[in-house]
Amino acid sequence: MTIDWELLFFIVFAGYTIGSALLVVFAKEIVRNVTWLAFTFIGVAIIFIFLGAEYIAIIQILVYVGAVSVLILFGVMLTKRRLTGGGQCER
Repeated sequence: MTIDWELLFFIVFAGYTIGSALLVVFAKEIVRNVTWLAFTFIGVAIIFIFLGAEYIAIIQILVYVGAVSVLILFGVMLTKRRLTGGGQCER
């Protein structure tokens, strides 16, 4: 019995990508959501490399992982949000 390494590679990274995407949906904190979203983008880039589309994989990593994830994190960090049950200084 021989192992088809390409199929095994695809199944592992497709599962990784789908698992990361599900964690984006079910995580409760926005910073963790963005982190799992970056992992999802990296998984998609790895699948692009597997399919022979290296240029698209590089663009995926540079644009989505690099730019979009950092932009979302900066937006979250720079946004003032009101905490529930806070004192006078938080208004």
